[in-house]
Amino acid sequence: MTPTAATMLLFALKASLLIGLAALAALALARASAAARHLAWLAGFSTALTLPVASTLFALLPVAWSPHLAPAIAPVAATARTVLTITAEAPGWAAAGRIVLWIWAAVAALLILRIAFAQYRAGRLARQSKPWRGFENQPVRICPLIDVPAVCGLAHPVILLPDSAATWPADRLELVLRHEAMHAQRRDTLSQLVSNLVCALYWPLPWVWFAAGRLRVEAELACDDAVLRSGERASDYAGHLIDIVRGLSGRERVPQGGIPMARISDLERRLRAMLNPEMNRRPAGRRMVLTAAVAALSILAPLAALRLPASAAAPGGITGVVRDVSGAAVPHARVTLTFPGSDRKEVATSDPAGRFTFEPLPDGNYAVRAAAPGFALSAIKQLSLSGGAGTDVEILLQPGQVSESLTVTGEGTPKAAPAPSGPPTRIRVGGNVQATKIVNMVRPVYPPECKAAGVEGTVLMRAVISREGDILSLQRINQMVDDRLAQAATEAVSKWKYQSTLLNGQPIEVITEIEVNFVLSH
Repeated sequence: MTPTAATMLLFALKASLLIGLAALAALALARASAAARHLAWLAGFSTALTLPVASTLFALLPVAWSPHLAPAIAPVAATARTVLTITAEAPGWAAAGRIVLWIWAAVAALLILRIAFAQYRAGRLARQSKPWRGFENQPVRICPLIDVPAVCGLAHPVILLPDSAATWPADRLELVLRHEAMHAQRRDTLSQLVSNLVCALYWPLPWVWFAAGRLRVEAELACDDAVLRSGERASDYAGHLIDIVRGLSGRERVPQGGIPMARISDLERRLRAMLNPEMNRRPAGRRMVLTAAVAALSILAPLAALRLPASAAAPGGITGVVRDVSGAAVPHARVTLTFPGSDRKEVATSDPAGRFTFEPLPDGNYAVRAAAPGFALSAIKQLSLSGGAGTDVEILLQPGQVSESLTVTGEGTPKAAPAPSGPPTRIRVGGNVQATKIVNMVRPVYPPECKAAGVEGTVLMRAVISREGDILSLQRINQMVDDRLAQAATEAVSKWKYQSTLLNGQPIEVITEIEVNFVLSH
């Protein structure tokens, strides 16, 4: 699983937990008022919406940490180097996972655009509607494009009435305005916007859509309770509501982005609630709102701070980008980081955007070099980290110099070198070394769990080869690689057999560096 997919899954799990806690709170408030249950749902949606921002802020906070370093390795010049690449086919579901991730993001973007367009339409509808006679100084307007009363607008809510409102009895008009004014006073248009955005971000989760429906219903019930608290008889109110819904005739021309007074699907639930004399109709007071806010923040903070193990490390590190002289990114460049006072080093490959990352890193001085085919080696010899902070660098690759060598051979005898002067001395003739050669290579096996998780990496090791060609000692040089890959490489390389290396005919011990690349073919 890619880091992005893992992060998205973690956000989905956190949002599900927040919505689930809101559902439990609403269930516990079953005998409380609709305003209290609406507040519980709103707290859940608000925390789910702010969760990505809060998680990002927590990730930017400095973290006290103690970096784990490999034991210091005395710098030793290696006499040979072996590079082995282990290639495995990426699991089929990995590509499917990327497709699902793109679909998730695309649908979420479309839903957010739809919400933005709905808000624009609602605002435009409110501006194009006509003022209601007798209410010129109040936000009440007549709109011929809707069938039911509605409230539109976020900063300044406006009550829109259909053309049929001109023929309504005075008592019906009064209770409709009272109901819609309560929506405006409670800022239910903002609550609806919050729930719609959460549904857009987490659209594959059906329980989020269910919770949004519950939030909408509780908002209507809370406004009904406010009308009944003002002294309106429940039977009269129910009769007016039925007459308004009866006039819809199956149509519900409701402004997008607005809150309609009546929906056919919610009518039965609202009638049962308003005709129940034992129903709790208290409003949500300041103490209740403050309690809900404190509870939401106390739950949001630890959830936002919770991160995946890979992302919970300290932020200190070196990130950067590899570019050519034209400023274009250089993908697949090999970037090597060397540690101060140690033979330990880390390697990374720049991504398609030319970026690379080494983290976490302790405070200290480092050197970074980058190489790519066709370019000269480029290095930054002094990079300092302090205070647990990271740094971002740009490595510029220059085109490599091209050199040609030509040997012209002719017939003849080369001129003899002049004889040495002075008394004769013994000279040991050497310089005859036989290169290191592997006679038995055990290829590492790509760990199945790493293939399934899409984990790639490079393992660097230093080995001492005995006079007989056996591995005397094998030491891992880099640490920023999955331990499962390192274990697979170590187990295989420790069984390698080399041909004895000869220097002037005598077997010697040699030191070699071994690089094992684990690569998934997509």
